Amino acid sequence: MSAERRRSPRIEILGRLHGHIASLDVPVTVREISLGGLSIETSFAFPTGTVHEFRLTLGDGSAVVLRGRVVYSREGSSPDGEPVFVSGVQFIDEEPSASDSAVDHIIEKIK
Repeated sequence: MSAERRRSPRIEILGRLHGHIASLDVPVTVREISLGGLSIETSFAFPTGTVHEFRLTLGDGSAVVLRGRVVYSREGSSPDGEPVFVSGVQFIDEEPSASDSAVDHIIEKIK
């Protein structure tokens, strides 16, 4: 997604935030996060349009659970040549202010 299409800037956070897809019980590597979504890296592709609950945990143990819809999943390769998939996730919630404050909390702790 180009920078012009993003409503809020993404923060690169490799290694500072641990992700887990609750519905699949699968860990994911969180690459970037913004108020509107996140970018994750996995060993498998996600179907576009699927909705998942993501548990995001910081090193201090603080965590939030957010729902998100997969908006893209692209195949690439890791430095050792293994296939990886980078997926973009848009946060969704019935109460936007609740998810905004949870994401704000995580972003403030990362900064």
